[in-house]
Amino acid sequence: MANYFNTLNLRQKLAQLGCCELMDRSEFADGCNFLKGKKCVIIGCGAQGLNQGLNMRDSGLDVSYALRPAAIAEKRASFKRATENGFKVGTYEELIPTADLVINLTPDKQHSNVVESVMPLMKPGAALGYSHGFNIVEVGQQIRKDITVVMMAPKAPGTEVREEYRRGFGVPTLIAVHPENDLNGEGWAIAKAWASATGGDRAGVLRSSFVAEVKSDLMGEQTILCGVLQAASILCFDRMVELGMDKAYACKLIQYGWETVCEALKQGGITNMMDRLSNPAKIRACELADELKCILKDLYLKHMDDIESGEFSRVLMEDWANGDVKLLTWRENFAKCGFENAPQCDTKISEQEYFDKCILLVAFVKAGIELSFETMTHSGIYPESAYYESLHELPLIANLIARRRLYEMNVVISDTAEYGDYLFANAAIPLLKDFMSKINLDVMGKGLEGDNAVDNIELIRINDKIRNHPIEIVGRKLRAYMSDMKEIAVGNN
Repeated sequence: MANYFNTLNLRQKLAQLGCCELMDRSEFADGCNFLKGKKCVIIGCGAQGLNQGLNMRDSGLDVSYALRPAAIAEKRASFKRATENGFKVGTYEELIPTADLVINLTPDKQHSNVVESVMPLMKPGAALGYSHGFNIVEVGQQIRKDITVVMMAPKAPGTEVREEYRRGFGVPTLIAVHPENDLNGEGWAIAKAWASATGGDRAGVLRSSFVAEVKSDLMGEQTILCGVLQAASILCFDRMVELGMDKAYACKLIQYGWETVCEALKQGGITNMMDRLSNPAKIRACELADELKCILKDLYLKHMDDIESGEFSRVLMEDWANGDVKLLTWRENFAKCGFENAPQCDTKISEQEYFDKCILLVAFVKAGIELSFETMTHSGIYPESAYYESLHELPLIANLIARRRLYEMNVVISDTAEYGDYLFANAAIPLLKDFMSKINLDVMGKGLEGDNAVDNIELIRINDKIRNHPIEIVGRKLRAYMSDMKEIAVGNN
């Protein structure tokens, strides 16, 4: 097998990277009817597997889980999750031969073995579904030509796919059909029905490609979605403690600060988040964000270059073959950091206090999102994809940190995302050492003192710059589609 993206010529690469169209609600008028009466079998019952299955069943689809015999015999966690939620569970041999849609929701590193095992069991004309195209694009898995290969990629961790559905909404979703595998021309009908069954059509669906999904997804999760949150949490905590702040209070400001400031993004983008700051704090946050962008720009470019060239997937797969030694070592090292081990804090903090006292967190969010968006779009990824991968998913990741700090984030995201997250953080933390040495408690911990006086011309310039960034322009269009979005109550933690 060879990296599929690297087998394409330049014209084909650009066409697939730039494959992106926000689909009209009318295209989902039939909901998930195309899959009703058909057998959907999910392989794997982790966060995505279980929660997608719950949504699909609630939407009226026939869903069961295929697990390896050992997982069933030993009643492993995947077996317990499926059976305790009332799903039928069976072996590959029992369920795959009659399945109309086989959905592979196992971890990326298991995909090749799983696909090789199930492909001979799939009936002619069946469909194979992915929620992340790493196996197709980076590994170059070849699928039997009579099998339709589709993707339905929710832009959120599995837990949030379920929570948003239960709120009557959903998460923005990318769908795609692998051009090498759509013999019967049913790929788009399958992908649309699957997206509707998980609630994605309520939030917005992008008609995309396997290539665009993989390259943008890897970039988003490595940088702003996970890497920046990981690095900044550790850096901000350590600096506050160094300056004499109580460990428990410092940890709480960060743990719930991310969720609070990022929730503002969902409703009104970076503009709304920045408008929650006082005028002096807004100007200071913009100054800090500009400085952060200068420091981190080359690191972002390196990650994008390595993702597009296949270098990232090459070293990741080397680690898979080596027993995940890098991933497991990094996981253990980061688990020992001060932020993860700080005591609990009982002090009440109101929603506005997080904005007033966490100016640096706001700056990290602004810088990280804008850099991610700029880097992706300059590399050929369309603005709509870059928006979802840079901004919309961030509040959903921040929600995870609010539950059990970085541990929860890294448990819920994929191993591929976690590897990229550590890769970024390991480089970003030393890179930001000098920057952090100049940070004081006025921007992270206590808030600015003095009156709110600012120069009008400077404030107008700052506001124009925030509102007219390209991610804000495309964001206003995409959020208009999300009229049913439900707000999460934050603050007073």
